[in-house]
Amino acid sequence: MGFLTSICISAIAAALYRLLVPENKFSKQISLLIVCVFLLNGITALSGAEFDLDADAYDIGVSEDYIGFSGEVNRSLQKKICSDMSEKLYALLNENGIYPEEIHVIVNISGLYSIDITQVKLVFGAGQQAAAEAAAELLARELTEDIKVVTEIKE
Repeated sequence: MGFLTSICISAIAAALYRLLVPENKFSKQISLLIVCVFLLNGITALSGAEFDLDADAYDIGVSEDYIGFSGEVNRSLQKKICSDMSEKLYALLNENGIYPEEIHVIVNISGLYSIDITQVKLVFGAGQQAAAEAAAELLARELTEDIKVVTEIKE
């Protein structure tokens, strides 16, 4: 029963497709396409095979070891970028007479070649409000607009 249903549905679909496409333009290519779809549908119906488009059904060969390694590389890359950036920021701020207690750099790695520094957080001790404001102004001038500069005063 499934065979006859498949053949009827593909014949109706082929007829509708031929009606919708102009005759002169690409008529040979469209005829070939319709014949191929009709034959594929018939062969599939005869053999009883089904096409499964479920992604979980296919093993693409990515092992958990590779995924773990990839995560380790991402973490080590984040640490390297953060430490290099914080060293450069310490040097820049120290040249201008500003001495924060801590600098935190937040990095986002969203793809293979997509590494973004999204935020720089400066931590100052109590009573260093003026230094925090000066540091925020300096970094706002030196860094790009997409990097958010945040200051925090420890009490």
